[in-house]
Amino acid sequence: MVPRQRNELNLHNIKNLYIKRDKRSQSGFSCQYKDPRFGDPRFPEATKQFHSLGSNVEEAKEEAVALNAVLYGQIASAKVNKILASHSSTCTGIQLKEWIEQYLSYCQDKLSSGGMKPNTYRTKKNIVQLIEKAHGDLFFADISVSKIDELITSYVKQGKNRMAQSIRSVYIDIYKIALGKGVPFLNENIANRTLNPTAKIQRERLSYEHFEKTLAAYKYEPHRLSAMLAVATGQRRTDLCLMRKTKGKDWDERYKAYRRNPNHFVTGDYTSFAKLIKYAPYSFIEGNELCVFQLKTGNLLRIPLTLKLERLGYSIGDIINMANLFKFSPFVLHHTIARAQNKVGDPLHADTVSRAFAKAIKATDIEYTLKSPTFHELRSLSERQYRDQGVNTKKLLGHKREAMTEVYNDIRGCDWSKVEAV
Repeated sequence: MVPRQRNELNLHNIKNLYIKRDKRSQSGFSCQYKDPRFGDPRFPEATKQFHSLGSNVEEAKEEAVALNAVLYGQIASAKVNKILASHSSTCTGIQLKEWIEQYLSYCQDKLSSGGMKPNTYRTKKNIVQLIEKAHGDLFFADISVSKIDELITSYVKQGKNRMAQSIRSVYIDIYKIALGKGVPFLNENIANRTLNPTAKIQRERLSYEHFEKTLAAYKYEPHRLSAMLAVATGQRRTDLCLMRKTKGKDWDERYKAYRRNPNHFVTGDYTSFAKLIKYAPYSFIEGNELCVFQLKTGNLLRIPLTLKLERLGYSIGDIINMANLFKFSPFVLHHTIARAQNKVGDPLHADTVSRAFAKAIKATDIEYTLKSPTFHELRSLSERQYRDQGVNTKKLLGHKREAMTEVYNDIRGCDWSKVEAV
């Protein structure tokens, strides 16, 4: 049996929102919200399944998102209360896997309300699955510092220090929320007592001298220009590849779609590069400014085209003009010859840009002690060069915390540190 095709008006991926055409309304649409609490005996006040949200589609979408955040929060709290009530004072508490379900529900609520980034949620979910596999059947009362430390150490022994740090961080988070909800037989965040593993540096920083050698090793001009633009702007590879020469008429709608559900573009249905080109907001040039949209964070930046990286000798505007090899292409970084599936004028693919950079580094005579730098290291190089010029690199890179900018500023021993005389 062929499944019935879903109403195209309801391809918005907002839970419980239903839109249909209605000739009787002024806008031609009718919007309804399905109460997720309906039929649940814990919520006798939910006596009606569907509620009208009017005929304004955009307002209905915003209201549905807000309602989901509130009502699913109520459902999650009811689940927690049920679990807590089901355990008597003689019980040894609840199993970790029971609480993990509630913890993920809490994270989902934060994600829906905009309090958590999609990438953060995805990372926490993956880590939680590892914790549940190792300790899910244990009761909170039976989990010791040594058991948590044993799990963390197992990843350190594999050389996965970053993963070990993440496991410890999520474990602390789980205990923090559980303590706040009053889980029985739990009065201390024992995860805090575990040792925080030191992250092992696996890649070297890219010095400016090595960057110059790498530029000279490029064989394809658009790829070389992508590296120059990365250093000149400090932006991520995907944002560079999506960058367009002008703002299209569809940009506002694309941005609204992103704000309604960033998951689509970060972890969901539209993550392939082809779909990002078709649906995602993008950076563009407006007047004398580069208007940057950061896909990962949703940040909006305005950078003057006159901003010049002194050591490079070019401004952002200079490099964009150099990249305008085929004026008919809407993309700043575009192909100049037909390559594989790409036509002349098509945008450079983010993965191809990374591979071209790795190939250029390999073509030089540079020998690295650790793993060679990736294309993303150009973002660190940009930060260090612009900081020396007195530019506010925290704003340029779009960081919320100064601590993150300092991570990018860390040279990891790739260059000499100069001591100034008094």
